[in-house]
Amino acid sequence: MSIELITILFVATFVLLLLTGLPLAWVMGATGVIFCLALFSPGVMVMMVGRIYRMMLNYALVAVPLFIFMAAILQQSGVAEQLFKAVYIWSGPFRGGLAIGTIISCTIMAAIVGIVGAEIVTFGIIALPEMLKRKYDHKIALGSICAGGGIATLIPPSVVFIVYAMSAGAPVGDLFIAGIIPGFILALLFIAYIVISAWIKPAMAPAAPEDERNIPLKKKLALLKGLIMPAILVIVVLGTIYAGVATPSEAAGIGCLGALITSAINRKLTFSGIKQALFETVKISCMLAWLFFGAQAIIGVYTLAGGDEFVRSTVMALPFGKWGIIIGMQLIMIFLGMFLDWIGILLLTMPLFVPIVLQLGFDNVWFGVVFCMNMHISYLSPPFGPSIFYLKSVVGDEIPVGKIYRANLPYLWLTVVALALVVIFPQLSLWLPSMMLK
Repeated sequence: MSIELITILFVATFVLLLLTGLPLAWVMGATGVIFCLALFSPGVMVMMVGRIYRMMLNYALVAVPLFIFMAAILQQSGVAEQLFKAVYIWSGPFRGGLAIGTIISCTIMAAIVGIVGAEIVTFGIIALPEMLKRKYDHKIALGSICAGGGIATLIPPSVVFIVYAMSAGAPVGDLFIAGIIPGFILALLFIAYIVISAWIKPAMAPAAPEDERNIPLKKKLALLKGLIMPAILVIVVLGTIYAGVATPSEAAGIGCLGALITSAINRKLTFSGIKQALFETVKISCMLAWLFFGAQAIIGVYTLAGGDEFVRSTVMALPFGKWGIIIGMQLIMIFLGMFLDWIGILLLTMPLFVPIVLQLGFDNVWFGVVFCMNMHISYLSPPFGPSIFYLKSVVGDEIPVGKIYRANLPYLWLTVVALALVVIFPQLSLWLPSMMLK
């Protein structure tokens, strides 16, 4: 059987099983097993098990449950409420201050939590009622929460970077640091949109009432006390990675300890809270593990059949030049992002894309940042944008899902602009890693 026919049958089987409604991990695993038995002897299945086992021994994966546990503890610690209140009081005098405060809070929380869904749900509960109470336009209120929460894909400690590092063979620490400047660019573009919108149409995002603006400086400074521990936590976790003192996995362990101390200082550390955090950690980690297993099976069989070389030679033969190939890869990722979640896209495409990227002379750390920015687009893209459904779970039937989709469109296009900047100017993502102590 030719590799061309095998590729067509692979894709057809995968899509057919996906349409049955089976979980993505089962779809990938089943496709891998079906073609392994159809193309090779049953003994090859043992090789696939060995491939999966080697993946399980990847040290970088240790950071995943640690960062998830850190996020789960901090989510219960009251840090988000303190952060939002402090940022809002300081940005209150400006039109759109609540929305600006939401973007800033999401960016800071991304460096503490690093999980998109947790941020959107948290700020959907904290910030959205306040914005709606003050008659904010839905485009500003809903969009700022969905788009701001998505910044967690870029700002370390991003779980997306950890999984990408495992698939692409890129250093996790470099990826973490590489996402900082693009993440800030994204946040600044969102804030600029809010400021310009509020300047053109003041009714879209009114300033805070007079009594909330005229707060003594002493009281404003007092609000920042609750942010001292989270700030120290971020500096320690990222600083140790940047200075080369600790690996991301070791920094994640420090982060877990810091999260427990922060929660204890805020008097939110309880046995039931730790139990719930452990439950969330195990649940998310197991989900990711099954996706890893399924992806290793399907990609392993396809590679063994010669699929990786077929894809590489086909792509390299395209008459679009190296930049045309990179843009084509991003269009594929954006299209897949309309239907699959980030981890499915990453595990399916990166084993095929990264060797081509390296052969074209591009940096795989830069491409990791580009991938994460594409995934930010996928979080906002219809019809299955995860950010939309995270926020919908908070607002219930009060706001139709169509209104949330429309509110996200300006932020989606701004993400495309930020992505174009990072693609055109790779040093935006590579400068900080080049300054790291190795």
